[in-house]
Amino acid sequence: MSSRELQTLIHDAGFDAFAIMPAQPTASMLPILREAQEEDRYPDFVDTDIVKRVDPRNLQESAKSILSLAISYYSGDPSPTPVLHGTISRSAWGLDYHRVLGERMDQVIDGLKQYHGAKECTKAVDTTFLIDRALAIESGLGYPGSNCSVYVPPYGSWVFLGEILVDVDLPTTNARPSENWACPMDCDRCVQACPTGALFAPGKIRPKRCISYLTQMSGPIPLDLREKIGSKLWGCDICQQVCPINRQAKITSHEVFQPTRGPHIPLVPLLRLTKREFVDMFGPTSMAWRGKNVLQRNACVVLGNQRNPEALPILEETAREHPSTVVQDAATWAVKKIKSC
Repeated sequence: MSSRELQTLIHDAGFDAFAIMPAQPTASMLPILREAQEEDRYPDFVDTDIVKRVDPRNLQESAKSILSLAISYYSGDPSPTPVLHGTISRSAWGLDYHRVLGERMDQVIDGLKQYHGAKECTKAVDTTFLIDRALAIESGLGYPGSNCSVYVPPYGSWVFLGEILVDVDLPTTNARPSENWACPMDCDRCVQACPTGALFAPGKIRPKRCISYLTQMSGPIPLDLREKIGSKLWGCDICQQVCPINRQAKITSHEVFQPTRGPHIPLVPLLRLTKREFVDMFGPTSMAWRGKNVLQRNACVVLGNQRNPEALPILEETAREHPSTVVQDAATWAVKKIKSC
């Protein structure tokens, strides 16, 4: 298979951009990860063995090449949030990207095995110990951003990333993307715009203060951060929205990432959803993985932030009758916020 045939295979599978590098450690990440651990900024949902994480061969020992892939999901800007609604991050508007990328990767893997002699391939989409962003940057797929995202021309940082590890030598891509899409890293608009101070310097983040983390974590959201969430029901796009580079981002051509639920969700009906109804509504999206209670907890916090007295009856009912103490707590907090106005 020639480089052109490989490119055709990848694009026909539905990927917007790719880069190929040898399967080797990204040693430059070690001091960055070590500093994050020392400063208590290391995410609590990833493997703590940083030496393991920087070498892709720890995931697939036979790996010789890494195919780094990107798909754009930018569907344009949403309208202002309506009353008694919560906002959904663009990454969750459409179908679950883990499934979409996984299915498309399977198509690429089939081609690699059929035409390029590959026998063992491993796919990774945000669910392994590999550092997707570091591999995307190391391979030349994109540039690092002050908002801790990767900028891939012409899609900006509105991209889903993934990798395929392959047990054959693929032709390395040496061309770097256009530097017009490189974040200058001395711009701090995203840092200044971050509501919780999670982004505290270009390229540096405290994950546990990030709204995307807060709206997906289990248990109660810390009291001092609840009001800073505003109307965000799931995820946060602020650090990408304020970026000047992202203003020129190309709209995605992938219909699967157009909104199936959202970009705004009515909150009162959400608090009355049964488990079955929740699965029917959100099962195809990336919001389903945390379950109904997390989304209902978030809905209570958003309603409390909006201070709309129309929400009092459902919040008081939720505070009394919801089976989850975490959701009860959020509803009680919201009732107090509304009544204090």
